[in-house]
Amino acid sequence: MNDKQPKPMPKSTEPQPVEPQDERLPFINCHTHTFTGDHVPPYVGKKLLPIGLGYIFTIPLIVDFFRWWFLGKQSKWKYKKPYKTLIKTRFKIRLFLQKIPFIVFPLVVILTIDTLYILFYRYSRQSYGTDDWFNHISSFKQTLQNCYLLPSENYPLVRATIVFILFVASKSGRNFVLFIAKSLFKFLKVLPGPQTKAYLNRYLSIGRFAFYENQSDIFERLKQQYPDKAKFVVLPMDMDYMEAGKPRKDYLSQLEEVIQLKEKNPENCLPFVFAEPRRIKDSPEYASKIRALITDQGFKGIKTYPALGYYPFDENLLELMLWACENEIPVLNHCIKGTIFFRGNKKPEWNAHEVFIQSTGEKLKTEPLALYDLKNSDFANQFTHPLNYVCLLKEPYLRKLLIKYNNQKLFDLFGYTTELLPLKKNLNDLKICFGHFGGEDQWIKYLESDRYQSNNIFAASLDTGIDFKEKSMENLWKYTSWFSIIYSLMLQHPNVYADISYILSDDRIFPLLKSLLQNNSLISDRILYGSDFYVVRSQKSDKQIWTDTFSNLSADEIELLTRTNPAKFLCNKIHQ
Repeated sequence: MNDKQPKPMPKSTEPQPVEPQDERLPFINCHTHTFTGDHVPPYVGKKLLPIGLGYIFTIPLIVDFFRWWFLGKQSKWKYKKPYKTLIKTRFKIRLFLQKIPFIVFPLVVILTIDTLYILFYRYSRQSYGTDDWFNHISSFKQTLQNCYLLPSENYPLVRATIVFILFVASKSGRNFVLFIAKSLFKFLKVLPGPQTKAYLNRYLSIGRFAFYENQSDIFERLKQQYPDKAKFVVLPMDMDYMEAGKPRKDYLSQLEEVIQLKEKNPENCLPFVFAEPRRIKDSPEYASKIRALITDQGFKGIKTYPALGYYPFDENLLELMLWACENEIPVLNHCIKGTIFFRGNKKPEWNAHEVFIQSTGEKLKTEPLALYDLKNSDFANQFTHPLNYVCLLKEPYLRKLLIKYNNQKLFDLFGYTTELLPLKKNLNDLKICFGHFGGEDQWIKYLESDRYQSNNIFAASLDTGIDFKEKSMENLWKYTSWFSIIYSLMLQHPNVYADISYILSDDRIFPLLKSLLQNNSLISDRILYGSDFYVVRSQKSDKQIWTDTFSNLSADEIELLTRTNPAKFLCNKIHQ
């Protein structure tokens, strides 16, 4: 047998094929944030948290705690011996208890019953002592004491120890006691409910990332969760006018940091500039700064956030919107119900819409559309409502708006002549994006509602959408899902886009999203991928959102969302 190994073949001198370069358009996340806790007003919890807690649990308190906890020396305490010993001891106790469930379960039951008697018996005797069933409660209490299973009131320390052990050691027992407490005491109903808890999660998510002291650190955390060479639309937030106190660093400081962030990351940072109408009113030169940032410093678009206390058709925004329209500059608008909203008192003029009307109940008589919401979290949604953009995109409504403002400069800019003649310039082709596509709750509302024709628009009127007649606005405002309104505006205006940021955290949206991305959909070329980093962290991490999206959609659908559509959205007459 020949043990010799065959000689290796000489390497070919022929040129080897070169791996093809990725010629695709860049991956773009169209909705992210990098502002820090120092840019957030202190009293964001005002009119959100119950019984004045918003003035106690302030943003600086939360941010400083996270900075102390994660960045200080104490962040290393879990690597030291006392903590290691504590964890080891805790594990041994739990391991032992796991082996004796026949003892642990009865013990938890007894501790729970004892806690109920200790906390609530006296109150129940005062409130229900005359009821027949209460005699059984008293009799059982006496039996427990006779068996030495319930200490009497003469041993307050022992009783307090029982309550403490239950609340610390038994989650099920603790939850049952709290359930009984909420049933007995009406004042405990002010404790956070499901909706408030959802708001609190988003509120606290600021602390999870915003404890970083500069935006570069946050941006680096964002980049690490996406493919190499990915690009990100960075959206600053001007919260100086929301009447929640003054932040440690005002918006202009935040904007300067974004400019620096763009200079350090010229390829993958695509910032927008915030347009706050009250700032423009106070400092008219700020509108010029917005234009200069876009034309000279590489900013890609304009951001608005109407929930902070204004309509998207505010008088001080219209000149800027016309400039954006003429230059095809994208304008991204917040359009979801959220936790960042105006915290001041509701103004009397906000009790009715500035443009839309409703019937008075009498034949042929109308009045301004009434807006009866009282809570800030509710009436802020009137500013966010997607129907407001009809006043920008539809020339007859825009003309009506200009007549209301009676501003000669705006008359000249838009070419207004008379009430009956169309404007010489309008905003029909304004490139806008509905951030969050109205919200996941509005997608679910659309899917569940089959009573109103306007909520069947995707299936019934694929090519036309809703007819935004003046006499229909009352019903559309009150009963139509925001999804249907946005979808219709996208059908009717080729420059209207929507991103799916934040709502991607809800897996329920994917079936409808796939339907919208099919080849026969007339809006598939204007849906944009976005995550709402880092605000969405209260639901999922960005890498999980991206992974879920990748697994639920086809390669062609991913290409549309993340590359083709964003590139078209960001293209304009200034940045080709």
